[in-house]
Amino acid sequence: MDGPKSINRSEAAKRRWHRHRMAIILRAREEFRIAIADPLFSAGIALYWGEGDRGPCNPLRLSNTDGRMIGTYSLFLRTFMQVPMEKIRIGLVLYPDLSDSQCRAFWASVAGVPTGNFMKTQYIDGKHPTKRLPYGICMVVVNSRAAKLKMLTWIDIFAKRYTIVPCAGIV
Repeated sequence: MDGPKSINRSEAAKRRWHRHRMAIILRAREEFRIAIADPLFSAGIALYWGEGDRGPCNPLRLSNTDGRMIGTYSLFLRTFMQVPMEKIRIGLVLYPDLSDSQCRAFWASVAGVPTGNFMKTQYIDGKHPTKRLPYGICMVVVNSRAAKLKMLTWIDIFAKRYTIVPCAGIV
C-alpha cells in the first residue's frame, strides 16, 4: 500500500515521535534542575557517562564488575529514572568455572532486584586458567527509548555544566 496515504501516515508518525521526544527532553531538563543537588543523581549520571552504552538506539545498559557501582546505579534507576523493578533486567557474563546460581544470588542482592529479572547468562572462555572476576560481569539493562533519551539529555547538561575544557564528543 505505497502511495500518498502511507507517506502521510509515515510523516504523521515522525511528527508524533518528534513531539514526544521534545516533551521527554523538556521534562528531563526540569528534572535535572531539581535533582542535581542530590549526590545520588550526580553519581548515577557520572556512572552512566563513564560506564554506560551511549549509542542512541541501544538500550540503557551499564556493565561492570564492581558490586558497589551496580548497586548505586540500580538505586539511581529506581529513584530518579523511576524505572519499575520489573523493567530492570540483569545480564551476566561469566567464566565457565563460576557458579551461575551463586553469581545470580550475589548480583540480585547487590542490584536489589529479584532473580526473575535475570536474562540468560553468557559464558566466555578466558585466557587465564583461574577465575579473575569472582562474580563475573554484570549488565544492568532497561529497554526504554524514553529513558535512554532522558539519560543522554542529563549527561549533556551535566557535561556542559561541569566540564572545564571543551572537547569533541557526543552532542
